[in-house]
Amino acid sequence: MSNKKTTPSLLEPESRGGDTAEGGFAFQEGVLLSKIPLWIAQEGFTMLIREAIGDTEAKFYVPGHGFQIELVEAKNYYLAPSEFWEEVKRFREIDAGSPGTYRWFTLASAGLSEKLKPLVNSLRRVRDPYIFYNHGSAVGNNSFEDYVNVVKELGHTEEEARFLFEKVLIEADYSLAKDHGEALFRQAMTDHLPEYNDVPGRILCDIFISLASLVRSRMNQPILRSELYEAIRKKIEVKYLPPERPVIIHTAIKNGENPGNCIYFDWAEFFGGESRSFPATEVWNRKLLGELKETKNWIIKSRSTRRVKLTGNRRLSTAIAIGSVFSAVSGFVVDMEYRGKIWSTDAHPSHDTPKYNLTCRFQEKTGEHLVVTIGILRDISSEIETCLARIGLSEMPTLHLRGDQPILSPDQANAIVRKIKDAISKTLIRSKAKCIDLFYAGPSHLALFIGHRLNATAPVQCYERVSNEHYIATCRLPTS
Repeated sequence: MSNKKTTPSLLEPESRGGDTAEGGFAFQEGVLLSKIPLWIAQEGFTMLIREAIGDTEAKFYVPGHGFQIELVEAKNYYLAPSEFWEEVKRFREIDAGSPGTYRWFTLASAGLSEKLKPLVNSLRRVRDPYIFYNHGSAVGNNSFEDYVNVVKELGHTEEEARFLFEKVLIEADYSLAKDHGEALFRQAMTDHLPEYNDVPGRILCDIFISLASLVRSRMNQPILRSELYEAIRKKIEVKYLPPERPVIIHTAIKNGENPGNCIYFDWAEFFGGESRSFPATEVWNRKLLGELKETKNWIIKSRSTRRVKLTGNRRLSTAIAIGSVFSAVSGFVVDMEYRGKIWSTDAHPSHDTPKYNLTCRFQEKTGEHLVVTIGILRDISSEIETCLARIGLSEMPTLHLRGDQPILSPDQANAIVRKIKDAISKTLIRSKAKCIDLFYAGPSHLALFIGHRLNATAPVQCYERVSNEHYIATCRLPTS
């Protein structure tokens, strides 16, 4: 039985043939620095920590799950089969000890022994195209089975083969040349952060040196994404400095609809499908709003921008909720994709903004709730009045807002929201209501803009249409 420890020792040799530990650490540092552009390009990347034993852990934020880790182990020599499988075993033990924590284990080396090359080639040939085959595809299944047989022929199990396939990246082409780390870093900047392609080589050299100094000074201590990002940008002259990337947030309406490189929300349950079967209000508040608020706090703490680019699909209640959490009063700006165009919440009205006629009709009563209906190109007032008795709001004051023209631009949308907010604020005072029950029918971008600027008025209970004259309560948005 092997005596190799799950956690390596500082006395463990760093390389084959008696090379000094210093050479091993220099190699590990080069691998680490070459990965920084890749990690920064990933939306959820939060921090890294380089341990004294040589492992590097990169931490990634995942909404609803907290953080996941990529562990990188670098070896400055050609890996033999025995050590390769010992490392895989160690990765499995680490993964089993913290289920769901590790997304990838990366094993980087100067090369592989000839006996390992057929295995690694088989793994790459099967894994790289595997995602293009549907689950259950004969081609995908047969290819995976052939790969498992390669592993078994080497004396290992299907469980080891599956773990290797699902969790381990093998990078075995690192050079031992002293300047190879810098060359890889510069290539990684081009591959993963193309907005810096116009930065001269002399500046990229300075950035590499700055990052290397930062990494060396912080052994066994976390280095935040913001610190790495600052170390890159502070070395760049203003004329070469590109704009900051927004934080990309994607909302999915189907399970597994993840485009990659985004903060991903799997919200199929909040889309309701064709039957429009929605979860209870407490689920909206706990899960959907909880994940949004958690993400907002992560952005404030970990990112140097408060600009969010929103992609994907969602129901109207969800759009209002996103606008409310990433609100104007919190300093956020949201860019939303809508029919091939970008609608930005910071597109402010000017004297050139087209006028928009918004009609207001108030049923004057007093009560704790103010019912607000907003219909753009569709009058929903009579439908809502019919269903209010079922909801228990028939005796509450009601404000009907209606627009019968299409919205032409984001600055016009902001002008409309200003009118909506003014009308609601005045009616809240007049009716002495303490909260808003909001029924909305209109374009998704206006729903986002309403949430973005409405949250300073009163708590808002949103509703979603299930069928004719049938609405259900969804999320409840607090004031800022």
